[in-house]
Amino acid sequence: MNPIERLWKWLKDTVIANVFHKNRNDIVQAIARFVHYIHERPEEVLQRLGCAG
Repeated sequence: MNPIERLWKWLKDTVIANVFHKNRNDIVQAIARFVHYIHERPEEVLQRLGCAG
């Protein structure tokens, strides 16, 4: 898998898998929280995606 596929899988596993969302807005908010999380932790993201040495 390339890094964007790993990121997409991470998002799906965190935000969508085994989670009940009341409506579309709830999903949008969960995705926004995920995006905020990854922006705040670039080193963790790079390591998780296999891009850090």
